[in-house]
Amino acid sequence: MGATTMQVDAAIQVAAAALTEEAFQPYGDVISNPRPDVHPSAFSSRSASLPANAVSANQGFAIQYRNVSRVRNLYGQSPSGRADAVMSMFVCSARGLSPLSATHDKFTVRLLERHPFTTQTFAPVASSARRYLVVVAPSLPPSGADRHLPAPEADGLPGRGLPHLKALRAFVATDAQAVTYAPGTWHAPMVALGAPGTTLDFVVSQFASGVAVEDCQIVELEAGHRAEGGPSLVEVAVPKSRLEKL
Repeated sequence: MGATTMQVDAAIQVAAAALTEEAFQPYGDVISNPRPDVHPSAFSSRSASLPANAVSANQGFAIQYRNVSRVRNLYGQSPSGRADAVMSMFVCSARGLSPLSATHDKFTVRLLERHPFTTQTFAPVASSARRYLVVVAPSLPPSGADRHLPAPEADGLPGRGLPHLKALRAFVATDAQAVTYAPGTWHAPMVALGAPGTTLDFVVSQFASGVAVEDCQIVELEAGHRAEGGPSLVEVAVPKSRLEKL
């Protein structure tokens, strides 16, 4: 099944903020070392205080932080009723951004997608880019425009509904942060930030049935035209970073 088209009826611009666990909580999880200042040897000798989910591991040479992300498989509610755990690797070229101001560049969002029956985790691995952009949106109430898109119906899940563009949010993540998108969270494809020619690589884990409309639902954003002139687009203001010049 092809993408669903959605017309943008207003000029929307949001400012990307630094990614934090608290800000991202409605959309999924942020995974990072919660105490980079603590060496495993300090914890094994009980000289450091760590969260309740931390235990000493590997004969004292590691700290294990348990349950750092919620992994969910909801394919029991899908039309096919089945799924396999899959892992892939994405090698993402840095996106070209347009100048916006002395402090910000601009990224135009042209596509959003969601995985209604599964979480999806993006974990960066060593590569040449250092930052990436995370763009998410909640869902509108169900309508006739999305009745062809299957989605699980349960408390705490978005269910059906196209993306709520006016409630879109954007975050800048570093290569020390992984993200898990919750089931049904509308999000942009991964946007690596960096100098031309750099890449950011991700190991991606999720569940999948192989049925396209169950695994990934895509909405293409079609620019409208405002009465006062100019196209209606969804744009993200991205802070410039010296890291992209290194």
